[in-house]
Amino acid sequence: MLRRLLGREPEPPRPAPATPEDEVARLRARLREVVVRTNRAAGRLPVGVVPAVRAIEDQLRELLDHADATRGSTVSSAERFALAATVEDYLPSSLDAFLALPPEFAATHRTAQGRSPGEELQEQLRLLDTAVRDLALAVYSGDAERLSTQGRFLQTKFSRSDLELA
Repeated sequence: MLRRLLGREPEPPRPAPATPEDEVARLRARLREVVVRTNRAAGRLPVGVVPAVRAIEDQLRELLDHADATRGSTVSSAERFALAATVEDYLPSSLDAFLALPPEFAATHRTAQGRSPGEELQEQLRLLDTAVRDLALAVYSGDAERLSTQGRFLQTKFSRSDLELA
């Protein structure tokens, strides 16, 4: 009857918006996938790549744990974007681009700058490592500033003024 009155099918219910916890869980799962794929491809990757990916993973996990513990409230939208992009795009794209190359080509090819694909990958991982360290510094510095602001507020709110009479 409702369909006849409206002249169309009712719209299906829309999914609830993702919560910060859902986002963190999704990013953790994606990061796990990248690390598992890296471990499986270890024989095709240059020496040092697997430990570099694991070091980046450790830093990203720490940031994800922090975002989860604070329900994302202390992580700015720009920081959340950078975290998600690193996990979902930047890190896997670098690895995928290298692994898409035939092993013989990756072993013998040199770029115009004289670097091998393996050296290119290692440089990209160094850049990502630095970027994730910078992101962590921004997140934790913001938290430290919020703590200082709260301390100043409490100091103002609860300290006795020199003008108060005893």
